[in-house]
Amino acid sequence: MPPRVPSAGVWCPAVTFFDPGTDTLDLPAQKRYYAYLASSGLTGLVILGTNAETFLLTREERVQLIQTAREAVGTDYPLMAGVGGHSTCQVLQYIQDAVAAGANYVLVLPPAYFGKATTPTVIRSFFNDIAARSPLPVVIYNFPGVCNGVDLDSEMITAIALGSSNVVGVKLTCASVGKITRLAATLPAEKFSIFGGQADFLIGGLSVGSAGCISAFANVFPKTVSKIYELYKAGKVEEALNLHQKAALAESPCKSGIATTKYAAAIFSAKAAGIENAEERMRPRRPYEPPTEAAKENVKQVMAEYKYVSTTSTSKTFLKPLSRNEHKDKIHTPYYYGRPRRKGNPEPSASPETSLPKTPGPCDRMVTWHSSAKIAQSG
Repeated sequence: MPPRVPSAGVWCPAVTFFDPGTDTLDLPAQKRYYAYLASSGLTGLVILGTNAETFLLTREERVQLIQTAREAVGTDYPLMAGVGGHSTCQVLQYIQDAVAAGANYVLVLPPAYFGKATTPTVIRSFFNDIAARSPLPVVIYNFPGVCNGVDLDSEMITAIALGSSNVVGVKLTCASVGKITRLAATLPAEKFSIFGGQADFLIGGLSVGSAGCISAFANVFPKTVSKIYELYKAGKVEEALNLHQKAALAESPCKSGIATTKYAAAIFSAKAAGIENAEERMRPRRPYEPPTEAAKENVKQVMAEYKYVSTTSTSKTFLKPLSRNEHKDKIHTPYYYGRPRRKGNPEPSASPETSLPKTPGPCDRMVTWHSSAKIAQSG
């Protein structure tokens, strides 16, 4: 069984697959994707985070996704379930569902539909009630972008955590390394895990006491983000920083919304997982739209500055810049999963990541689905 406090490392808030024809859950593809992510060096998975489009799902669908994840990853792999809702009663119902479906932790947003009415007293009362009545350990989720601007400061988070031993962590999708610093100075790591909400300040957070990150970019390059964490914790700071800087540039297109994150995952990790027709299966749920062709091209161009390579010693994957000649070729030729396709060469049959071992078996600004909007990456 996973420990009571979420383990340090990189967690992925997994995206959701939908049947292109019916717009219902595509559970076979979802199961394969969960299994692939769990085999990619990640510490754990977050099911029903923001990037899962949770608020577009029915209660039954939420349960189905947690159950599918548990079936995919086995009994011992850590799962954190998002249980965001608009009332204490609703969130407690979602928590009971998460318990029955096999989650180990619950990730809880403050109830902020009525933003102006969500006072500090309301927030403290809400989390105190949830922590007292939840059978699972509670991780606070601070994401002002989806909570009408409600932003929990470090004093509020500390007070909630000290008020209940059942509050065991926080996810900060507010990009505040200062907040991480203050929380780490107050709350011992063995009792409380502090996770950044994006990958691009992972090392900044680790340097001041975070446990790691819960990052949507881990949907795209799970091995890369895990490798950054591993290098830093092993004391290989220069290597970690070098890789981190490259990954941050590759991550930038995902900052424009869930639709672009899902598209990037479709052409990289879902491809590596062996999921066919991934782009169609990973379009946002209606009525939201897939990224424009211009946004797709931007994802390809930015991420084509780097390529997947496998490290034979650890079976991990990281990003590597193209050489000058390769970069020149890339500008004039289509990009296919890690290398340019030169004229006359056949299209690769799969991503280089498919050479790695496979698992057998079957935000501070408003989140938007459009590529033109600038948002904070979330889970």
